[in-house]
Amino acid sequence: MKTKLKKFTAFSKTILPNEAKYLEKRYQFTDSEKRSIISHVITNALSQNKPLDFDDNIDKRKYSYIKDWTEKKLASIDVDTTIAWIMSLNKKILTDAIASNEEKEFLHYISAYKSIEYNFQNLYELAKEYKSYLLVRMRYKDHNTVADFIETYKTHYDEAVTVKDQLYSATTEITNQYTTNNNETKHLETWLLEVFNNKNIDGKNRYQAFVLLAFMYTNYNENDKLKVIFDQIDYYFNQGEMYSRRILSNYYASRVLLHSKQNEFDKAEFYGYLSIRQNNNDALMYLNNLVAILLRNHKPKEAFLLLEKHQDLYKETHNYHQKIGYCSYQIRVLSELQKNDLAESTAKTFLKKYKNEVLNHRWHHFFTSYFNVLIILEKYDDVLKLSSKFNLIEKESERQKQNNYVPNISWSISLSRYMEDKINSSRLLEEIKAPIQDTLPTKNQKQLMIKVIDRLSNNLPEAFLKLKSHF
Repeated sequence: MKTKLKKFTAFSKTILPNEAKYLEKRYQFTDSEKRSIISHVITNALSQNKPLDFDDNIDKRKYSYIKDWTEKKLASIDVDTTIAWIMSLNKKILTDAIASNEEKEFLHYISAYKSIEYNFQNLYELAKEYKSYLLVRMRYKDHNTVADFIETYKTHYDEAVTVKDQLYSATTEITNQYTTNNNETKHLETWLLEVFNNKNIDGKNRYQAFVLLAFMYTNYNENDKLKVIFDQIDYYFNQGEMYSRRILSNYYASRVLLHSKQNEFDKAEFYGYLSIRQNNNDALMYLNNLVAILLRNHKPKEAFLLLEKHQDLYKETHNYHQKIGYCSYQIRVLSELQKNDLAESTAKTFLKKYKNEVLNHRWHHFFTSYFNVLIILEKYDDVLKLSSKFNLIEKESERQKQNNYVPNISWSISLSRYMEDKINSSRLLEEIKAPIQDTLPTKNQKQLMIKVIDRLSNNLPEAFLKLKSHF
């Protein structure tokens, strides 16, 4: 019995908060023990505290029943499960391999179709393919069923395709704004909100509209509007709309960034742990974001355990942007745990192996972590050699033009120059003031800069405390 409950407990821990809220409105068990079990599952999924234990006096078959019911209920609304089914049928129709029970299931599905769902465009295109398949075989009754579906939903399909094309144009505009920072996209806001909230439009288009709105509000730094659409989609997920675990992971990861920007680091941590429950192509990115939050929350031990647990993910990935991110955080975490020699050797080994990737992808992220360790170890000459070898001063002056600039590397180089007698104290003060002379830092930037100043003042209190008073 204990083993069985152990399995059920492990299963219950996979249930995500939005799934729990969906299930909460849909169970109607007359059996009080079944009600107790599902209620317990929901409470644990929604709680941020230690989960409550399940009652091992209840018949284990009832636990099996609840597990099956939960899985079927979630599978029935899972848009990724549906698209896998549609694509499988499409392949079987194209290769004349569809079984009669599969045809029966599909015909029943489109006969009972009532509302426009997430994968509507793919479903409609499958129906068109199937219609030809049936006509060639002179199956007129089934052909009429499919033809009726196609005729009934033709207007919806045409509109879905039009919206999809318009969304592609909007995506081009909004991503260009992020890249070049010189074009306005506000004219798209009202239309995108209409698409997002219109239940007569297919879910894939609605979700794409949400993604673009989130991108736009991030570009304009409109966090209040960002929170409104996040709360809105949260409600839709609770209703079972636009749902899959892949989409929820993506949503939770986005909430990490939202709450981080609003300095709500406990909330960011909560959503960070939710984002890594599902292993998908973006898992390493979500992990890196969570580690960054744990460091902000002064939890280096938790961050270390998390990085250790996901080492295979790091080793296997060919995404160098995230690979460099992982190693940079690993260096920082080791440093926070006073394992500075290990942090330095980790950085040295990685740079030797992935020099080109570091320079092409995330040189700033990597060298910020590396230089922090070298400064702690008072290896100023190594800082100067690396900055000269990789032309970091020039790279840093380019980076200075960016909105989120924090002169971590610049200050580390200036401090090292002073410590190695390359410049005097007045020149040092000039150099460390220069990068922030004409900037108006955001609250978040200011916090990060003060953190850097506090760390560097361990090596040279006078100059950096003067700089702090300059703020």
